[in-house]
Amino acid sequence: MERKIKEKWRLTPFGMQVKKKLIEKNMTTSDLADGLGISRSFLSQILYGNKKGEKYIEMIREKLEIK
Repeated sequence: MERKIKEKWRLTPFGMQVKKKLIEKNMTTSDLADGLGISRSFLSQILYGNKKGEKYIEMIREKLEIK
């Protein structure tokens, strides 16, 4: 029986921008998720493109000052 290997998750371009800004601001994904009122896991799914999270993207941009 052949085992299927999961493809590694990759950050979306938006996810990469967010990670860079978090580092610049000395914040964690937990800090950001708490500020947005969502779980860290849901935030990660947005950053990796597994959830659209359209409702939160603008909030993330504002909080991290991403243009």
